[in-house]
Amino acid sequence: LDYLTATVKNYLDLSRIEKGELEIHKHECSLKTDIFDAAVEAFTKQANDREITLKNELDPALKINADQHLLQIVANNLVGNALKYGISGGEVRIRARKDNDRTEVQVYNDGRPLTSEEVGRLFQKFSRLKGPEGKRVHGSGLGLFITKEIIEKHGGTIWVAPQEKGNTFYFTVT
Repeated sequence: LDYLTATVKNYLDLSRIEKGELEIHKHECSLKTDIFDAAVEAFTKQANDREITLKNELDPALKINADQHLLQIVANNLVGNALKYGISGGEVRIRARKDNDRTEVQVYNDGRPLTSEEVGRLFQKFSRLKGPEGKRVHGSGLGLFITKEIIEKHGGTIWVAPQEKGNTFYFTVT
């Protein structure tokens, strides 16, 4: 997506959230084929341009009960951010595991590990990274806020865990 289109979509989503109009219409869908494959396809050129290996390791048989359209926004935000903030020549990995009635999804990148201060601000409205990559990367600071609202509407949670040489974003859906 180009920057202007993404910004307009973010503001429209923000408006729906703030008006309490974000409705969830759940149905069974494949996390891989119905949601994340489209995000991977949408960002393949960006991954290739930055020489980042994009690995969708999701099992096509893993089904969830969710609003496919809204989880597509989540997938696009997480994959897009993983590529934007990842290092050239690195990788982005998408994985998931079923745990009883919950599904936990992981999106990892080889970016600079986030500081505890950055982690604390990350899911707030209009929050942007202040580091060197924040100057290089365009964004409204709304993507992760919107992502968090969508996940919470699905009865789930979202968080980030800095790793030794990167970050993993986790979210759950029930």
